[in-house]
Amino acid sequence: MRWYHFFKTFLSMFSVLSLLTTSAQASDNNTTVNQLVNKTVKPFLANNQIPGAAIAIYYNGQDYYFNYGIADKSKNTPVTKDTIFELASITKIFVTTLLGVEVQAGKLSLTDPVVKYIPQLSNTRGLPIDQVQVVHLATHTASFYRQLEQFGIKAGNVKGFFNKLKTWQPKTPIGSHYLYSNVSFGLLGYVLVNATSEPLANLLRENITQPLAMNNTYFTLSPDKLSLQAQGYRPNNNPAPHYVPANFLGGGALRSSAADLLKFMKANLGIKVENSSTQLLSAMQFAQQPHFIVKPQFVLGLGWQRIKRGQQLLITKNGANIGFSTFIGFSPSKQLGVVVLTNKAKGKAAKVGNQLLNKLSNLD
Repeated sequence: MRWYHFFKTFLSMFSVLSLLTTSAQASDNNTTVNQLVNKTVKPFLANNQIPGAAIAIYYNGQDYYFNYGIADKSKNTPVTKDTIFELASITKIFVTTLLGVEVQAGKLSLTDPVVKYIPQLSNTRGLPIDQVQVVHLATHTASFYRQLEQFGIKAGNVKGFFNKLKTWQPKTPIGSHYLYSNVSFGLLGYVLVNATSEPLANLLRENITQPLAMNNTYFTLSPDKLSLQAQGYRPNNNPAPHYVPANFLGGGALRSSAADLLKFMKANLGIKVENSSTQLLSAMQFAQQPHFIVKPQFVLGLGWQRIKRGQQLLITKNGANIGFSTFIGFSPSKQLGVVVLTNKAKGKAAKVGNQLLNKLSNLD
């Protein structure tokens, strides 16, 4: 009996010590991550005169949020994890996630000709546009110009754009070269709308933001969300006009917060978030798969960039417009990721985001 009481006491003491050790390790991890992020980000913000930044990190199974500076200098509004930033080209990976959903549902195929979903281009047999496939739009290999204006078309002029495509001549063979194009993704969004008979905003809500409880992610903000909106700033620190979505939303019209993007990123790591379905998680993995080799260390998924650093694969996407600079990236093998949202053009969010990814990877 004496041995029984001794053993029971020993087990109790061991359990307490284990809990204390686990708690101490968690505290040490938090301190290390906090120090690493602050040491990296604070000089970056100061050197680039960035008014505000929201950073979200998933590391070692934990969520971290770091908020710096001001969302709107005229109102002295502080940045929070729920501050809504313009995502610019990060929009594209939401579009390709939707593409993955619809491809897996059998609504369309990556090898479908784009003209199949554009009634205005139904009589283009033999023309170059007839050779462009859905996958070319999603990998920037359609040989399209970067901006609509380079086609000689004003933003939002759908009819004029489709007429221009009838006489368009590619600069390089279709599918052969990487030519970054916002136009391609604007058109890809249009293809999804016609393939599903649903507005792009509805597809986004039904398939991504509602299941993941991303309550601050929209193409257009409702009046009750405007108070959360960050003001963007030009490189000269003057306020920039907010991006006004035209007809082609897929190129860069989305707005979101660090808290929402962390949910999206974790789901892309294969983690079940909120009410995410197996279909959504599968579509995300589908969009990450390699499709076009730019060079050995830089391969394109659908919208995503697959970057090799030594033996480690990083999957990333950055965005930039007239008033914002943004980044999202993660390491599937390390199960860690980083979101960086800043409210200044040419704010180099991708640079600091990649620095954080590399430093966090080396903590293990």
